[in-house]
Amino acid sequence: MSWRQHLRASLDALSVYDVPPSTAPSRMHANECAEPWPAEVREALAEVVRGELEFNRYPDTSGRTLRHVLAQRHGCEPRQVVIGNGSDEVISMLLTALSQTKPSEQPGAGGHLVIPTPTFVMYAHCAAVLGVPVVEVPLDARFELDEPAMRAALGPQEGSGSERGAAICFLARPNNPTSSLWSRQVVQDLIADFPDTVFVIDEAYTAYAPGESFWGAWEGPPPDNYVHMATLSKVGLAALRVGYCVAHPDLALALDKVRHPYNVSQTSIALAETVLTRFADVQDQLVAKTIANRGRLVTLLGSVPEAEVFPAHANFVLVRLPSTARALALRATLAEAGVLIKDLTKTPALAGCVRVSVGTDGDLDRLEAALGRG
Repeated sequence: MSWRQHLRASLDALSVYDVPPSTAPSRMHANECAEPWPAEVREALAEVVRGELEFNRYPDTSGRTLRHVLAQRHGCEPRQVVIGNGSDEVISMLLTALSQTKPSEQPGAGGHLVIPTPTFVMYAHCAAVLGVPVVEVPLDARFELDEPAMRAALGPQEGSGSERGAAICFLARPNNPTSSLWSRQVVQDLIADFPDTVFVIDEAYTAYAPGESFWGAWEGPPPDNYVHMATLSKVGLAALRVGYCVAHPDLALALDKVRHPYNVSQTSIALAETVLTRFADVQDQLVAKTIANRGRLVTLLGSVPEAEVFPAHANFVLVRLPSTARALALRATLAEAGVLIKDLTKTPALAGCVRVSVGTDGDLDRLEAALGRG
């Protein structure tokens, strides 16, 4: 016998999410906002670190000042805002709080997670770690939601031994890695028709799809089963690892019960608050520049022979080549030129696909030269 007998069996099928650091000149593989912050902003943030942080003290247990800023931005109460160490931690908190099992049921019976696929890998990863059953619904050929299949997945599942439907559904809008923007009406209808399911609308990339946010789109208060989730990682602050959600007060309270205290560093809290209150206009400019560069990126990728470029609504573009070999060859050619892109060829439904994040003017110049058009 060994201590290994106590390891969760569900971990056997999982891989470690570990991407080695890169010093490549053009890192267009990680969906970051590549635009650099101006020197004056960086100096202001350095001053915050030098003058305001007590490194020998714990941070605020729940990030009250940052939650207040986010609540003002969203027009809600601070108690509805829960912050996490990136949206990954928020995902885990939601799954932990909503993985209820009735005393008469075996763990995992009913109360499942529903996700369209392909989508952000951490939804299924976090669910597997916690033993939450996952029902995956393949997207259609154009990477749109299959509404009838979603409805079937959200209800009680045959053979589960439970009459309960889904406990939670994650919908990334725009979606990663497809960059697609699913129908607002379809999503709203699902939220309305399945009130026993919590729908988490992940808006990590909505800054790059102006006017498409679900927050504020409701007539009157949002439904109790709707959660807005977002992150600062995709809008210029990836190094801070600050994610958050806005939820009904009862759910927010439950999330705070499973959230570890001091889960976000005071450095991240202070710097995020400084940017959101003093430099929001600069952040908006970085996003606007990225949106403009996305148009050039789409044009460049469209010049690749036989490449299919899908509609892009985030800060990255999905491209399909005629074969996996062609996709890997393109990735290798660009890597030799110092341009990194994401290989998706092993992802179900994405054979022959690569994902390219929007870069700076310099990144796009390097990409253009590598494609033989410089």
